[in-house]
Amino acid sequence: MTTAAEWKLRIEEACAEPDPARCNERITLLHFSLSEALADALGSDAGPNFHSWAVWGSRKAGVTIRQEDLGDAIRNATITAGLCGLALGLATGFVCGRLLHWHSGLANGALGALLGSFLGGATGRQIAIWSRAKAARLVLEGNRTVLEDIGEQSARFLDLLQSGASSADREGFFAGLRAGPSERSGQDRLATAFQNYLEAFDTQDPALKREAMITGNSAIVFHEHIRLEPYIRGAMPFIVRRCATQRMMTYEIGDTVLTVGEDVPGIATPTAANDWTKIEERMRYVFALFRKYHDAPGVLLAPFPDR
Repeated sequence: MTTAAEWKLRIEEACAEPDPARCNERITLLHFSLSEALADALGSDAGPNFHSWAVWGSRKAGVTIRQEDLGDAIRNATITAGLCGLALGLATGFVCGRLLHWHSGLANGALGALLGSFLGGATGRQIAIWSRAKAARLVLEGNRTVLEDIGEQSARFLDLLQSGASSADREGFFAGLRAGPSERSGQDRLATAFQNYLEAFDTQDPALKREAMITGNSAIVFHEHIRLEPYIRGAMPFIVRRCATQRMMTYEIGDTVLTVGEDVPGIATPTAANDWTKIEERMRYVFALFRKYHDAPGVLLAPFPDR
């Protein structure tokens, strides 16, 4: 088999793994293997490629897939829904008491607040449990989609580089990508990204190589997030999107933990995301992250160093 065929088989086996946690682990490790293979082919001075970043996105996805964040989700949902229920119950109890001429409006309001808080908190808890189970399923589906869609093209690209990257081979590689925008399952953005990778491969200028890799990484992640749009929206219920983005969502690079609801450190312009389901906010944050941390050694670390 060719190298691409071997990678394709490994990708299919990982995505077919029935156990969700094990499937995510295998996908994460395959991203790391592809990252190392591309780094060897493009040169160590090129810095991280898309799969280097995908390692950390996939490892973070594993937290949701294994529902390790369920406790935080339940706590936040219970508190938020309980406070909403308290306010609604207080107002309802007070108004009903006045309209029905009950003796104490304040007592009725307090009773309504108590009941509203209890019912709201209980409802919030159930919503959190249901939504995290749904999120785990959707995040795993997205995890598989990224590896299948981009991993197989990266494997073909590795074949191209290892064969010498002749003009004819380059034409053959790009002819194998589907024409059209990502929004219609096309791969034009992937073509742009791999063209940038070839520019990094061809040049000996460190500054040009670095810029070409950052531009290529950004084009691939944009393509990826367009494909992931339905999974991201489905995994985050409308009523908790802003709260979850600002209070729960973090991005880990090695030992560095960043909060997506805060600006990327060291970037002068605003980059924080308020609602992760909005692609323009995701891309603003991720593009800044890729540029700022391109030279950070932690990006290239193994995702599970103890294994």
